[in-house]
Amino acid sequence: MGRKLVNSLNDLNGSQWLYWTDTIYITNSPPDPTHRLRKQHGAMKPPDVMADIIRFFTKQGELVVDPFAGVGGTLLGADLALRRSLGFELNPRWVDVFHSIQQDFVIQEDNLVSRHETGIGKTARAITGEMRQGDCLELIRDLPSDSVDAVITDPPYGCQHGVKGFAAETNFNMFNGGEELDFANAPDLDTFLEMMRTLGREVYRVLRRGRYFVLMIGDRYQRGEYVPMGYLVGQAMRQEGFRLKGVKIWCNKATQRPLKPYAVMTCFVPNITHQNIVILRKE
Repeated sequence: MGRKLVNSLNDLNGSQWLYWTDTIYITNSPPDPTHRLRKQHGAMKPPDVMADIIRFFTKQGELVVDPFAGVGGTLLGADLALRRSLGFELNPRWVDVFHSIQQDFVIQEDNLVSRHETGIGKTARAITGEMRQGDCLELIRDLPSDSVDAVITDPPYGCQHGVKGFAAETNFNMFNGGEELDFANAPDLDTFLEMMRTLGREVYRVLRRGRYFVLMIGDRYQRGEYVPMGYLVGQAMRQEGFRLKGVKIWCNKATQRPLKPYAVMTCFVPNITHQNIVILRKE
């Protein structure tokens, strides 16, 4: 009789595990009730998508850290998935938005709902993720080595790398004080990658052996050439000791931007409608 396999990574069954190894990841997550607050940020991720990712890379009760927490999409996803979470966010405005969500919303039947609209007789639980305001490179140094079960994040990138037409979309990163600490304000791509390597060294230290660093990164089109940001960041993290285990191509159809007629009848210019989920492991 064969030995029964023990799932040491997550709580999924075999078919759920197999489904998630598909490198094409298409979702259709419409805005949830917290979207009206979170949309102020401009680069937020659906909590249910983040919960899906978190469920693969952790077990219930384990700790997920997001160094670029923004308005807390990862933290909300962790609560939906019954995981503990800790987020770092440089801009106090976004920390306040997350705290407003914590105050005004609860989780009921695995959904985020307004406290004022909870169903009678149905159990509701509070949003318990912790958000700390400050520089992620400083805050992560306070965490003990080998203490975190997964680091899952969407780093701010590409904003000052000369990408035509992108600057108008970066205002959500600007605030009074600390601009030089914001990864989004790196003056060029090389500086951004060096900042990411600095973070990667700390992430490698705090992660438990065999656990994952998951980054959601979109590619760019710059000066007439495709810039594979996901690949470049993945390679930078390999220099800090991580093994690159794979990439999932993610597209959320519910919020996909409309296609634009770039260089029609002239040459191929891509409408980049996907993001890379870059999966790295500490081995």
